[in-house]
Order: sequence, then C-alpha cells, then structure tokens
Amino acid sequence: MAVSPGSDVAFTSQKSTLSENPRTKKFPLTEEQIFYMNCRAAYLTIFKSSLENIISKDQLCLALQYAGRNPSQKTINKYWTPQTAKLNFDDFCIILKKEKPTSKAELLKSFKHLDVNDDGCILHTDLYKFLTKTGEKMTREEVNAIINLADVNADGKFDYIKDWQYIQSKGCFFLEEDGEIISHQYRMQIAQKSMIYLTIKPLNLSQVEGKLSPWSSVDTALYILKENESQSNLQLVCFTEQRNREVFGWTGELGPGIYWLIPSTTGCRLKKERKPITEEAQLVYRDETGELFLTEEFRSTLLDIFEVIDLDGNGLLSLEEYNFFELRTSGEKCDEDAWAICKENFDTRKNELTRQGFMDLNLMEANDQDGDPRDLWVTLHSMGYNKALELTEACPFVIDVYAEKCKPRIKAVHMEGCSGQLEKAICKSVLNKGDTKVMDGYENIIIHTYNCDTWITSVIENKSDNKVIIHINNELSKNCINNRGLNVFAVEVAPKSTMVCQHAMPLNEHQEWLYCCVYSLI
Repeated sequence: MAVSPGSDVAFTSQKSTLSENPRTKKFPLTEEQIFYMNCRAAYLTIFKSSLENIISKDQLCLALQYAGRNPSQKTINKYWTPQTAKLNFDDFCIILKKEKPTSKAELLKSFKHLDVNDDGCILHTDLYKFLTKTGEKMTREEVNAIINLADVNADGKFDYIKDWQYIQSKGCFFLEEDGEIISHQYRMQIAQKSMIYLTIKPLNLSQVEGKLSPWSSVDTALYILKENESQSNLQLVCFTEQRNREVFGWTGELGPGIYWLIPSTTGCRLKKERKPITEEAQLVYRDETGELFLTEEFRSTLLDIFEVIDLDGNGLLSLEEYNFFELRTSGEKCDEDAWAICKENFDTRKNELTRQGFMDLNLMEANDQDGDPRDLWVTLHSMGYNKALELTEACPFVIDVYAEKCKPRIKAVHMEGCSGQLEKAICKSVLNKGDTKVMDGYENIIIHTYNCDTWITSVIENKSDNKVIIHINNELSKNCINNRGLNVFAVEVAPKSTMVCQHAMPLNEHQEWLYCCVYSLI
C-alpha cells in the first residue's frame, strides 16, 4: 500500500485554474481537458517542465502517486520494462488513462483491517508492521516518512477519518417466546452527497466478573434502504458485509435523502436458553430497620439496562427512549402527564431521567409490591435476562456512522420483528450477490446461496404458479448450526415469491466447518 502525498494537488490546481480563467465561465472545460490539466499538475510536482522525461522507476512511481494512483511493483514493471530508457509526458498520460485512481472506499476498507479498537485510528506500530511486512513491502525510511507527516502523526496514531462528522445510536435484538427476533429500526438523514462509513457491533457492557457474555458472539448486520417518496417504497442500497472481528461495516457514497437502517441477526446464536437455573438471584433486601434496598447485583444489571436503552449515549433517558423500554417491558407507553409526575419524583436533568432516577424508579416499584420481586422479574425477562441475571436472550448493539461532508442524523423510530422489509432486503441482497442453482428437475425452483465467510444464507425462489413445499437436509454439514435449530425440516414457498430458507454458521469459528445442504421437493 503506497500513500499518495500529492493526490490532492491535481484537484487543487484544477480548481484554481477554473476560477482564475474568465473564459471557462462561458466555455466549460471538457472532461478530456480537465484530465490533461490534472496530468500536467501531477507531472509538474516532480519536474520543472512537461518536456522533461521520466528516467527511472522511482520517478514513475512518484508521479503516479501524485496523480492519485496506488501503483504496485507489478504495475510499475508493466510500464517500465528492462528495455525502457525513458517515458515522456504523453506516455505518462496514456498510463494514467489505463490506471484508475484508488477510491476512498478501497482505502477505508484497507485501513479498517488495521483498526484494532474500531475507533478510526491506527497505531503507528500496526501501520509500520503492515507496510513493511505485507504485500509490496516498503522500506523503514519510506514508512518513517509517512508517519512523520503532520496529519498522520497524532499521539502515536494515524487518524484516517479525522474531521469526518460522527453520530452513534444504540439498540437491541430481543428474542420473543415464539423464537422471533425483534429490534429497533432507524431513519437516517443525509443532507448532501458524501462518503459514508457505518458499522454495527455488539455493545460492550461491563458485566460482573466471571459471568459469561453470550451476546458478544452474536452476529450482527445492518441493511441500508433508501426512502423514495414514502416509507412503503424502500429500495435496498447495501448491507454491512465488511468484517473486522465482531464489527461489520460498509463504506461507500450516499446521495442526499432519507435512509432506513434495519439491523439484522441470523438467529443462529441468539436462541432460547435451555440450561436450567439452579439458584435465583436476589433482587432486593431489607436492612435492620426494615427499609428496602436493591442488591448490588441487581443494581449492576439495571445500570447495564440503562446503557442499552440510552440510545443516544448521553447518559440520560428522554421520554422517547424510556418509551421503547416501557413498550418492551409493559406493552404501554408513558404519556406526557405520567412523565411529568416521573420528573417530579425522580432525579432528572434537562427534562431527562438520570441513572439515579432510573434506579429509584425501580426501587419504588419494589416498594409498591412490598418487596415482592415478581414484577421486577417480568421486566428483566422482557429485557432478555434469566433468573441468574445473565443476558442470554437479547443482544444489545451499537451503530456508528461517519460522514465526510455532512452531519448525519439518525433516530430510532420502530421496534419490530425481523420480517417484512428486512425479509425483502435479505432476499434482494442474496439474489444480487449469491450463487444461483436451479433445483434438479424443477426449472421454476431456484436456490440462491450467499456465503460471506461468517455465515451462509440461502433463499428459495418459486417462479411457478403454485405453492411448493421444499425438504431441507443439513445432515452432511459439519461444525455447523442454523437458525432453524434442526438439521432436517421443510418450508412452504408461496407462488411467485422468494423466502429466506435458512442461515447457517460455524458452531466453532476456530475450527473448519462444512455447509452441505440437500434440497428436494415434497
């Protein structure tokens, strides 16, 4: 990976030329003229005149970098053969036409692989290791020159999305009694065309030491849909298929408009808990005077719940955020009058409930029931906790959005099941990117399979006028789990429709896994 220290020079030169020449207002430059202006600007950063010749590989490489290219040694050797003595400006222009500029999306993808903490920064040590030991290796002097650049050398880190606008929102996948998964869904507004980098990952909660964190291994994904005229008319744009450990991301350019962000998980690892709980955690206790208190363990759990429902991460709960919690735990919303009473009795700041206020609210509920914890347990089970206060049937997540040109806005608007628009989006993405195979003997039944290394999704398309029942057999698969929970099952596919058949992923990611599925018509 080479760095282009002068990649912006050509653009700057072009801009100044256009603004200074009054004739361009009447006669705009053609694409060809702009291209040659950029070529000349890059060439003149190396040479005093465009009449001078390139006389070495190093000069060719440097000139290409100043023109915004990222040439490998193989590319340089293609244009500078053992028979080459020199290249002139016209030769250089011909090369630039053949070699496309490195896109920002490609650079961001490369940088994300080195971003260990997923915070937009790369440690100099990691950057040095990558540049000197991977692919086309750079020398120690070349790497030091890069690290010493002002915009690279910041507290021992390379901030590759410095000055980008940033916003974050949290949410959660909840597992229902019937096995359905529901989650928050979001609307995002982009004011102007911009490069966007967005990620989704499980939320890191501070658990009691020694306790398992099963949600941290749950897979997450985010589908981005463009709103066209109405909420019912949504067009799939992309989904997060870049992976960096537990983080899934997408990088690309989005135009101005309203977008829907729909989180998804396969359900392979977020399943109903089967292990029995031998000892129930204590939620409340009374002191010598008979006063009721919350146990330390329950307080720690409530703090985690607060982190999950504090969607904007400002340390306070707005009425809107609190109502997502109320809808989840009681099925009812808190109206403005009830919220006003809540603010009178519990600690608030800026019309929002503090952590202490949230604690006191739960203590009041315990006092109202004279210490009977059953209603508290209803709340905890709704939030995905078992009797040992382990979060086993929910997966909190966090969405991060970076935009280069404008401040994005994101707002949670629904909490719905993983069906409807999401089902359509998954089917569309698999049909666009997956492998296609017609079922033996049935030309109207098509199996689409998408493999993203982390999991595999299969979609069945029924082009016939009749419903079909497909028998699925996964018994030949090894080290493999699926969201259905069965190796053998059947699905019914309506006429002229598509449906998600199953998701599958490795039971143990550190071991080899084999996905082998046999489809047959019943």
